Amino acid sequence: MLWEDDEPKPPAARAEAVDVCFPLEGRILPSDYCVPLAEALAPLLAERADPLRTGVRMLHVPLSGNGWCRGQGDVIHVSRRVRLALRVPNASREAVAALAGAELSVGCAELKLGRPRVVELLAAEPLYAHRVAGKADESEDEFLAAAHEQLRGMGVEPRRMLCGRAERLGTPGGALTVRSLLIDGMGADAGLVVQSRGLGEGRHFGCGLFIPHKSVSPV
Repeated sequence: MLWEDDEPKPPAARAEAVDVCFPLEGRILPSDYCVPLAEALAPLLAERADPLRTGVRMLHVPLSGNGWCRGQGDVIHVSRRVRLALRVPNASREAVAALAGAELSVGCAELKLGRPRVVELLAAEPLYAHRVAGKADESEDEFLAAAHEQLRGMGVEPRRMLCGRAERLGTPGGALTVRSLLIDGMGADAGLVVQSRGLGEGRHFGCGLFIPHKSVSPV
């Protein structure tokens, strides 16, 4: 006789995307690196992944330290901890990882991509995005309503959402209005969907990219 009291567990969800994280060889980054970094990456990504849908973010870049606070226009000194993370579909992971050794001109900076580490996304909640693009002059309530509608389109129903104040991000196509966004109460597996697909436009400028909030990064 076989007798099991525990309910069978559903198979663990698997993310649709991964982060390919490159160490950087170089000394500095421009303070406003988002646009020049996206422009430098675009030709390298063209045959490997969609440049406009590839999530681009920098890890371990300091905002302040040792009593100082970085000002507008100051350069960022690249430490050994700094990483370039490219969020791409699973099918593109090997092609994007092959960018190791590529050289980038990012504004005033010359960078070289080191040997990457592929990091699986974590099933987790709450999630936080530093920037999510919205519409110009929309109120906080309008921004949250639009974000909630996009999430519902993915089958995700967060019970709690909190956004930051509106800021402007200059891009070649015009300024984007962006806010930070925290979402919670949708379930950890739904969190994988949000991390994999992102929210809104400007993924190549670091917008709409969610990470687990108040968690230890595996990178």
